[in-house]
Amino acid sequence: MNTQKKLFLLPYRFQTIGCILAGIGLVMWIIPFVAGFEGTTTIHWVLYATLAIYDGIFLIGFSREKQEDEFTLHLRTSSALTAMLVIFGLKILLTFVTGFLRWKEVISKGGLVEDMIHEITDLSMVFFLYLIIYKIRLARFNKECKALND
Repeated sequence: MNTQKKLFLLPYRFQTIGCILAGIGLVMWIIPFVAGFEGTTTIHWVLYATLAIYDGIFLIGFSREKQEDEFTLHLRTSSALTAMLVIFGLKILLTFVTGFLRWKEVISKGGLVEDMIHEITDLSMVFFLYLIIYKIRLARFNKECKALND
């Protein structure tokens, strides 16, 4: 069964573009603190930098590898599942720990917007953790294959 035609991934060169974009975002994230920006200018810089970092990470994650096959597909799916289990397991744990302490505050202040921001952040953390797990597993596999071939 050829799974390559069913899986939509960007070409490999987008990994390089994603790394450059994430690097620019990291530099942009540091600039307002070094340059001494104040007020909303700092907030805007940090938000744009965060978006650049996330966009770079997504480009890296949705790009093909140089050699894309069934094993890399297996690594992608198992890494995504592991990332989801870790993040949502931590979320459930933290909900039980902090939820009981915060429930009056959320009800009285109407913290719905803050809760939505945390949900979005959780989803991006799932993807970020997936990408880290996937790249580590792929590097470990390539290292083992190289050692067997030598």
